[in-house]
Amino acid sequence: MLKSKKIMATVAFSALVLAACSEDGDKNSTHENDGEGAEIQTTAEERIVVDQTGSEVTIPGVVDEVVTGSILPYFHTWYVATNSTKEIIGMHPNSFNAAENSILAKMSPEVLRADTSFVQNGEMNIEELMKINPDVYFELSTDEKSIELARKSGINTVAIKAIDAAAAEPLATFNSWLELTAQIADTTERADKFLEIGQSVQKEINEKIGSLSAEEKPNSLMIYQLSDQAITVSGKNFFGNQWLTATGANDVAADGGIEGRKDVNMEQVYSWNPDIIFITNFTEIQPEDLYNNTIEGQDWSQVAAVQNKQVYKIPLGIYRWFPPSGDAPLMLKWLANINQPDLFNYEMKEEIRSYYKDFYEFDLTDEDIHKILHPSSDAAKY
Repeated sequence: MLKSKKIMATVAFSALVLAACSEDGDKNSTHENDGEGAEIQTTAEERIVVDQTGSEVTIPGVVDEVVTGSILPYFHTWYVATNSTKEIIGMHPNSFNAAENSILAKMSPEVLRADTSFVQNGEMNIEELMKINPDVYFELSTDEKSIELARKSGINTVAIKAIDAAAAEPLATFNSWLELTAQIADTTERADKFLEIGQSVQKEINEKIGSLSAEEKPNSLMIYQLSDQAITVSGKNFFGNQWLTATGANDVAADGGIEGRKDVNMEQVYSWNPDIIFITNFTEIQPEDLYNNTIEGQDWSQVAAVQNKQVYKIPLGIYRWFPPSGDAPLMLKWLANINQPDLFNYEMKEEIRSYYKDFYEFDLTDEDIHKILHPSSDAAKY
């Protein structure tokens, strides 16, 4: 089997070089389709699925080996849908660092066997990817260059949308990934359960924050990345805005006209003067860096959130909690506790323990939970 796959990879790479990448030479069957994520045909040997750009992609009847590219959270979606990571034979280095520093490494250690060599200097290297030669390659839908290159080299490539700009809703986005993965891996159990839990938690929170005025909500800021080189914040049509507004906070960046993620300076931060700051796991910075004012060229001591010790590193469980993840219901509760402490008092250690037992069928130790709530800066390195 392995030998056969290597031969296929060699043939495909030759075709890539010699055919000057003509559309007629494309070995991968992709066709535009109006639907998204719907399986439209099945045979014993192969199936056709529709990816999230509407392209039909031919995949093997049984998918044993997958590689995940710059759609960074996707690898853990595979685990949530299948309860396995042994099929993940390659992933982006940034994904690997998150996996290495997540509880998933303990829950399913096979994830750390994934090859990362096909990404070099931040870009997919087609020759290295073809050496791995997965049954299916998952790539970010906006990375058209990598998708085209992989398909022309004969690799079954499924495009995944990182965000639906019309919604930027983490629960819905993650569920769309789960539904597509369930079709590809022929599993269905967790997709419905995930959406049910998430919607239940959101309804519970909405009942308490629905009547709050803007004055009754804290002014909060989500920092996506932070260094002495740049302050990158999350605004409208990005997950931070959804997280904050769904848990009883004003999003100062979105209200200030920031779209997506954007670099700002300290003067802009001073003008917002947020009451609460959240820092993602896409940056190594910890709250203590702001409290101790250690970032060169930036004076955070003037910001209310720093003065009041209201700076929080977002947890990292089965994956980072800022983007769509299998832990999204827990993210809602964690944020609600911080943004509206008079309304919510979730006991997060027990909430996390219970969720992992019920949803993942995994028993967390006290040390596991501590690491989830206090993630290492190493998760952001690569």
